[in-house]
This record gives sequence, C-alpha cells and structure tokens, in this order.
Amino acid sequence: MRSLTPLFLFALLTIPVFAADRDLTISAPSQAQPGASVEVVITVKTTDIADEGVKFLQAEFSVDGGETWAAICYDSDLGSAATRSVTIEVGPAATQTIIRARSAFRGGADGDVDFAGKPIAWEKSWSQWKSPPARIATIDVK
Repeated sequence: MRSLTPLFLFALLTIPVFAADRDLTISAPSQAQPGASVEVVITVKTTDIADEGVKFLQAEFSVDGGETWAAICYDSDLGSAATRSVTIEVGPAATQTIIRARSAFRGGADGDVDFAGKPIAWEKSWSQWKSPPARIATIDVK
C-alpha cells in the first residue's frame, strides 16, 4: 500500500471548508440583590457565506421562576447579527429571574436551523424553549 504523497496531503489540507458559525448568547449576572436592576445582553450571529441570516430572535424574562413571562424582543429578519440589551428588575429574595432566548437561521444551504446547525422542528423544539434552539440564563436572587 502506498503512502499519501506530500502534494496530495497539501491539496487535502487546502480544500476550503465553508461551515457556518452560528451563535446565541445571553450575558447576565448569576446573582443579584432583591429588586436590583441588572443588564442583560442577548447576541445572535451567523457567519454563513451563503446569505444565511438570523430569521428570528425571540427573548423573554421571568422574575417569578418561570410562572409568568415578559417580552424582551420578538424580532425577525435581522441580517447576519443582532444584539439586544435590556435592564430588568429582578424579583424578591429567594427567587430566580430567568432569561430565555431562541433563534432561527434561514437562507443558507442548511435550511431552517438552530444555533447548533440542527434543523428546527417548528412544532416541537421551537415551542418548548429547550436548548437548542433556546438558551437559558438564571439569576439567583439572594
């Protein structure tokens, strides 16, 4: 059996790889004092070179551990990247303030996908706010 020639190996290593880099992040403190105002930053982006964009960015927060939710944003057609900042007042002591965000990417060769590049099951994963397509951050109120 012949070994691979150096020229062949070089050709293999120089083949361009055009995978999309998708990301959805929530930046928030992990703890806060009761009633404190905290800044939450949600960032979504894609580097797909085939015209993929952020089709949806939806984010909500709850100051009562997930019993009720308030909107941060329900945005669509955001281009290749978007950032949303909001200041929220956390709940009372011994509770959790929860921030959840989900995104869908559309227009690239992969079809409708989440930040992990997996196809979105619109009737299942999208409606359940699980990861992916969602990210969740929790702030413990102490």
